[in-house]
Amino acid sequence: MMIYLDSAATAPMRKEAIAAYAEAAEKAFGNTQSLHDAGSAAADYLASCRKLWGEFLNVRSDGIYFTGNASEANQLAIRSLLKGRPGHCRSIVSTQLEHASVLSVLHELEQEGYDINYVPVDRFGRIDLDAYEQLVSEQTALVIMQLVNSEMGAVQPVEECAQIAKRFRVPLHSDIVQGFGKLPVDIGSWGVASAVCSAHKIGGPKGVGIAYLDPSIHWQSVYEGTTHQNGFRAGTIDVPCIVSATIAAKHAITEQPESYEHARKLQDYLIEHLPEGVIATGDIQSKSPFIHGLVLPHVEGQWMMLACNRAQIAISTGTACKIGYGEAMSAMLAMGTESDAAKKFVRISFRKETSNDDIDQFIQLVEQSLSEFVPHS
Repeated sequence: MMIYLDSAATAPMRKEAIAAYAEAAEKAFGNTQSLHDAGSAAADYLASCRKLWGEFLNVRSDGIYFTGNASEANQLAIRSLLKGRPGHCRSIVSTQLEHASVLSVLHELEQEGYDINYVPVDRFGRIDLDAYEQLVSEQTALVIMQLVNSEMGAVQPVEECAQIAKRFRVPLHSDIVQGFGKLPVDIGSWGVASAVCSAHKIGGPKGVGIAYLDPSIHWQSVYEGTTHQNGFRAGTIDVPCIVSATIAAKHAITEQPESYEHARKLQDYLIEHLPEGVIATGDIQSKSPFIHGLVLPHVEGQWMMLACNRAQIAISTGTACKIGYGEAMSAMLAMGTESDAAKKFVRISFRKETSNDDIDQFIQLVEQSLSEFVPHS
């Protein structure tokens, strides 16, 4: 049996989510746009899922949209909000710790003439709130602030950021993919204009992103003339997958306090037993206990990942959406880590099934590699 320490990349599907998919695929096979009974039945399932997601996030259900994945949801939400902003607002405030899907759209927007301002972060990956406050102004089109960084789990003060942005009537978009179902999330009371979740991080199916756009905020469709989902996204809606995602979310939210406590205990155990020379990135007091970025003293992350794989232990060298060093490197450099050390980065991430024994076996392998590795003199 493989020891799975890569839940931040994807979590195994919950049995309940698989069962929900099978049932909905049988009963809600109609196209939600069709006017016959089969279409209406599918549309009813979809409406129920919207309502539940509205409750999960504490937002209006008419602001919930479903996409093919969270990367697409990020890109659509960002571009839809920007299309609805006044023409003179040409600056965007964000961080270099964002997910690859956001960093790539920021790169595109820069080429389209937007001014991208990255808020500096400290060595633990936490933003400088004073610097952030100075960057937001009447000229700001959008603030983009991830809740939990996917490399080392830094948690940003999204609520404070949204309140500061509101003073200038600037909407804030938050990628909450690594936070939803793991940390307490309340998008409604935080005052966030848009947020994005991913089903496969919480035991749902791949291929479902969930986007929320505050219905009271003006946005414009990226797609000309599409009728699906108020024009937010073109294409037939995959109702069985959405039902499955919603059931997974329901379970994740129910278990959230217990899962968090379990992850916190695992984090304490990991930190206590880390071999000498291995550095845990992130601030233990404030980060997500589910994600751990580790900098090795002796070998590159890719080497350690392959060594772990041979021993049937799954870890990663950072976000799976950008294989190699791309995103981990971007995050580590923003935190002031030397590029040579950033190459020695690995990530492990926990779920409720992870045990101390799993951590022991990973640590044992790291210790073994440390004792075998003799640096060149």
